[in-house]
Amino acid sequence: MEIYNLIFMKFLVFVILFFSSNFCSFAQNSFPESWAGNYKGELLIYGVDSVKMKVNMELNISSTKKDSIFNWTIIYDHKGKKDVRAYELIVVNRDKGLYRIDENNSIIIEAYLRNNRVLTSFFKVSESFIIATYTNENENLIFEIISAKSDPESISGNTKQGEEEIQEVTTFPVNGRQRAILEKNF
Repeated sequence: MEIYNLIFMKFLVFVILFFSSNFCSFAQNSFPESWAGNYKGELLIYGVDSVKMKVNMELNISSTKKDSIFNWTIIYDHKGKKDVRAYELIVVNRDKGLYRIDENNSIIIEAYLRNNRVLTSFFKVSESFIIATYTNENENLIFEIISAKSDPESISGNTKQGEEEIQEVTTFPVNGRQRAILEKNF
């Protein structure tokens, strides 16, 4: 009987260690904890057909005393002049991938995490639509912004082709693009 108790105890220890290591692995792979760190790179700001401007960019992500709030600090450095944006990332609903970026100036922007690797916001500022994405690629973050004027460029569709109802499609003129590959500093 003692041999069975010994085998059972070893099995129990194995199960506890297995699940605790998987839990730790899950915690390390969950957003935003797994993205914590300091990232640096060069932000390319595009004109119509070429890079119009280059700006050094940093993104620093760190935990705070509250489990649901993370520091999300963006630093732009253009020719020695730093522009620090001390934002906060707020966890709203991890299961739904819903977060908020609080700019700490009364502006709060919803952000949606998909596939645990792409954080996307879509919003309107003045007369421009903006899509901002952060994509986690091999421990680095790719930051991209695409902006478009909110006045339609064209409207098409809204017709019938045989039995098929064709939906109306509105396009908007893209007027800006920015991209940075931010490398994680270890």
